[in-house]
Order: sequence, then structure tokens, then C-alpha cells
Amino acid sequence: MRIGIDVSQMCYEGTGVARYVYGLTQALLNLDTTHQFVLYAGALRQRDFFEKLKTQSPWDKAEWHIFPIPPKVAGLALSTLPIHIESLVGKVDLFHSSDWVEPRANCPVVTTIHDLVFIKYPETVEKMILNTQVKRLNKIVKNKTHIIADSRSTKQDILEAYNLNSDQIDVVYPGIDASYVPQSPTEVDRVKKKYNLPDKYVLSLGTQEPRKNISRLVDAVKELDLPLVIVGKHGWGNKTKSIGFVPDADIRALYTGATVFAYPSIYEGFGFPVLEAMACGTPVVTSNISSLPELAGDAAILVDPKSVDLIRAGITTAIENRDICIERGLKQVQKFSWESTAKHTLEVYEKTANRH
Repeated sequence: MRIGIDVSQMCYEGTGVARYVYGLTQALLNLDTTHQFVLYAGALRQRDFFEKLKTQSPWDKAEWHIFPIPPKVAGLALSTLPIHIESLVGKVDLFHSSDWVEPRANCPVVTTIHDLVFIKYPETVEKMILNTQVKRLNKIVKNKTHIIADSRSTKQDILEAYNLNSDQIDVVYPGIDASYVPQSPTEVDRVKKKYNLPDKYVLSLGTQEPRKNISRLVDAVKELDLPLVIVGKHGWGNKTKSIGFVPDADIRALYTGATVFAYPSIYEGFGFPVLEAMACGTPVVTSNISSLPELAGDAAILVDPKSVDLIRAGITTAIENRDICIERGLKQVQKFSWESTAKHTLEVYEKTANRH
């Protein structure tokens, strides 16, 4: 088959969607398969990212179609104008659309739904993104597009929100990049000095929105002897240190250097940071709701995210059982590889194409 994939969102480093598109597409290109991959990207300011990437292995195996149009303009055109994706990428047997755009197509279409934040927590989503996602999901339902969900939890959310047949949705877990491993003491020291961090700290990732539940985590850590370090955009007070955006080159050592990684999010379609922290050899405390128990298995301390006391108790338990948590975490993450994601996704492509 000629399989088209919209990779436009891959250039936005630091987002879960970018990580997903990059990891999946790279793994598909590394598979031993006779299928041909046709990659589409609408990018203006980020065009160099794609022009450089397409010359490197394994990306040079694909046929590329890069259009110098801002992603939002490209998305608007594909969503509203009578343009079929085949007019941009040539004939394809199947097209995997992005998290942003559901284009018209003459071929079968597969799309990935990462979460339903825009339905469950609409107040945390920018209005334009909210409107885009509502229209996109309505189109998916109307067109009977085949759906990949990041977790069983997300699949259940979709089934509850839309009147769909369960067979229309396959659960395929994303993978964790093989570079997430425990870092050397030298690397951990380098990053601690760079960000002026103490020897011991609780680490978290989050933006200042209710869903991420950072305010309860801040309250939970107040009673502990450990400072809280947050990778995110906002300041949180004197017992908490916010270090803003952190490049991928530093995040692994931040995970490794942490005493505990705490992620008491209220809702996640798939929580990459939970598995990344485990892969870096760090005990994890996370929520006992949404997709997080699926990912964590028995390797994390699961807590009720709405209770400050239980979050605090979970962090204490993780510290007291540090070695067990680390050992279980390193074992748990072996279940999540991009190669496995790619193989399962390819099975979905083949099944969907054969159905039409």
C-alpha cells in the first residue's frame, strides 16, 4: 500500500502530539515492510525542520510533500475547501490524519484521538482549538473514520461521548523513546547545576490549569522536607521552583535526579511523563483515574488526585519503597516500545484498507 501520513504537528517540540507523530512515523519507516509511506506537512516557519529531517535516515525512505503554508491555514483549507488530500500527495491507499485536521479523502482514513479534554475540560482549551476539535470529531463520526485511541480509557470516553460502534476504535498504546534511560551521575550533576537544583527534590511537569492539579501537589509538598520542582510555564511560590520549558537534552537527567516524580493529573489520554520517569529509574506517584492506572500498572503509587493528604502520603510511600518502585518501573516501561506501536498501527491500517 501507499500510506499517507500527516506529520505537520511533528515540529512542535515538547508537545505529546509531536512526540507521538515523530515516534510512530520513525518506527513505521524502520519496519521491514513492503508498504510505501508518503508524508505530508503544512509548514511555513518550521519548514526547515522538515527539509532537514527528510535527508536523514530513516526519513529519507519516505516520499515527502512539504507545503510552505502555516499549519493553521493549511488545516483551515483542508477542512473547509473541496480539496481532497490526494490532490496534494498523489494517490494513496490509506491516509492517517493528524490531531488537527480531518481532510477530505477518496481513500479510507485512520485518525488518532489522544484525549477528549475539549469535552471534559473545555475551560482549559483555547477557543480556536476547542472549535477545531469539535468540528473534527463531528466529521470523524459522520465519515465513519477508523479511530486509534491512545488508551482503553480514551476509547471509553469516545464511546460515551459519541454514538459509535466499539469496532470503529482500536486501542494502540504509544511507545517510549529508547533514549529514556537512567542518566549518569555526571549528567545529573550537570543538570542540577544548570537549573540550580537541590540534591533532593520532588519533580513534576505541568501548566497552570485545573486538569494538571498542580495546586494540590504544591499544597501536598508544603508539609514535606523536599522542595517541589516543576517543569512548566508559571511560578508557584517560595517552596516551589518552576524552571519553565526544558529541552529534551536535559529532561532525562532531571527525571533521574529526582527523589520522586509526582503526576497527580485529573485527566490524561496518555501520560508520557509517567513512563518517561520510570524509564529513567525514578519512583512515580500518579493518579488512580483516567488512563494513568493503565500505564502505571503496579509500578507506581496510585493516589486519589483530589486529596492533598493522599498525594502527600503517596509521595512518602514512594520514598520509603524507592528500590521496589524503581525496579517495577523499569520492568513496566518495557511494555511500551515504538516498534510495538508501529506494528499494531500497521495492522489497523491493513484491516481498515481491506474493509473498503
